[in-house]
Amino acid sequence: MTGLGVLLMATSVYGFGRYAERTERNARTVEAIMPIRLLASGETVDGSMLRRVRIAEAALAPDALRDEADIVGKSVVAPIGPNETFASWKLADRQLTAAEGERYVSFPTDDVTNIGNMLRRGDKVDVWVEFAAPVTLGGVPRGALKVIEGLSVASVRSAEGAEVEDAAAYDAPFQSAARQRERARASANGKPGMNTFIMKEPIYEAYALASLVGKVKLALPEPSSFVDGEAQVTSEFAAYRELFRGEEVALP
Repeated sequence: MTGLGVLLMATSVYGFGRYAERTERNARTVEAIMPIRLLASGETVDGSMLRRVRIAEAALAPDALRDEADIVGKSVVAPIGPNETFASWKLADRQLTAAEGERYVSFPTDDVTNIGNMLRRGDKVDVWVEFAAPVTLGGVPRGALKVIEGLSVASVRSAEGAEVEDAAAYDAPFQSAARQRERARASANGKPGMNTFIMKEPIYEAYALASLVGKVKLALPEPSSFVDGEAQVTSEFAAYRELFRGEEVALP
């Protein structure tokens, strides 16, 4: 009985120590950065959108950014609610304005083309062309070809002209980044009617040719992991285009 009593006492002391340690940890606070309002996908963050608050240290996500220099000037790739910290995966270094030699070009679209209405301003997409009949390239029949990699989406608007944005915006800290993005992108505030891309002339020419020879399809890589850079026409589509070299084209 004495041994059992000692064991129970030791267990109680250990449990109380762990409880006190956890309580002390939860009571400690740290400074975090949060937005002053909901930030939608595609917005560029500036200093006026930020506020500093103190939160429990245990509530600070491991990937939360705490330096304004790591936040300001970045593009939002998933909605950030006013009570969320800035998770690193929700921001990307992307430019949504046309640079020298680039132009804004718009095309009509629908839910299917926009990947089940998952496309948003600020995304980078790959452009594919799907052929009605197989095309032989390098001795291999192909049903589709990737045309462009890394095409910047400047805007996704509904038929009424409103920007299509994510409707879900709140963080679920116990879910993975991929699951949170899936949850956010599954809900939109409208249906897409027009996509506007940022294009240089060779990119537009490739897109236009693809739309003439087949059906254009858009593919969305994981937005937060996409490496920033200029859009490029793929070598495969360039090889396909060579098949037309020397053919006479009748102009209207």
